[in-house]
Amino acid sequence: MSNSNLVSYTRISPNKNSPRNHAIDRISIHCVVGQCTAERIGEIFAPESRDYGIGLDGRIGMYVEEKDRSWCTSSGANDHRAVTIEVASDTAHPYAVKAAAFSALLDLCADICKRNGKKRLLWFG
Repeated sequence: MSNSNLVSYTRISPNKNSPRNHAIDRISIHCVVGQCTAERIGEIFAPESRDYGIGLDGRIGMYVEEKDRSWCTSSGANDHRAVTIEVASDTAHPYAVKAAAFSALLDLCADICKRNGKKRLLWFG
């Protein structure tokens, strides 16, 4: 299991399970609810953890390696099988994401799928 080469900032959180107990077959995407940098996302979520964060400028940070399970969603079962991504966004509905962040999100999702042998990406609400 490898990590994305798209990462430009790394701050590994101690808050994780190592290793994950399930193959990666999901991506869980969340809005940060703040237009901040990859470094700031790492600071915000250091007490919890996420796999990746995307700053408002499209730079990607890694906070938990893909071989490990982040403590992101309210479901340990989901966290063991999902790569979790926090994306900088506006602070009010509809929580808009800047074009650079959205483009980086698409690139990161495609990269995760390719490295994990997934041929398609489906959206589940």
